[in-house]
Amino acid sequence: MVRVARRADGTLAVDRSAPGRGAWLCAVEGAPAPGCVECAGRRRAFNKAFRTVVGADDVETLRVTGRERARMEDAATARLERRRD
Repeated sequence: MVRVARRADGTLAVDRSAPGRGAWLCAVEGAPAPGCVECAGRRRAFNKAFRTVVGADDVETLRVTGRERARMEDAATARLERRRD
């Protein structure tokens, strides 16, 4: 599970220690699972969790950055494994 927090500027970020309200999503390799983000957006779960309106574009940005973060973590893990060999 990963925690999604709403920043002061209204954007959503994956951050376990960010202040304020948060929403927990299922994770795939340390990033929000795209299916969970889509489901939460469709159900308006972010609106309920943050007690404010969260736009569809913010949810889409979270989905895209989650995928990018997973790719970066995969690359970092691969580099560490190569160093161990």
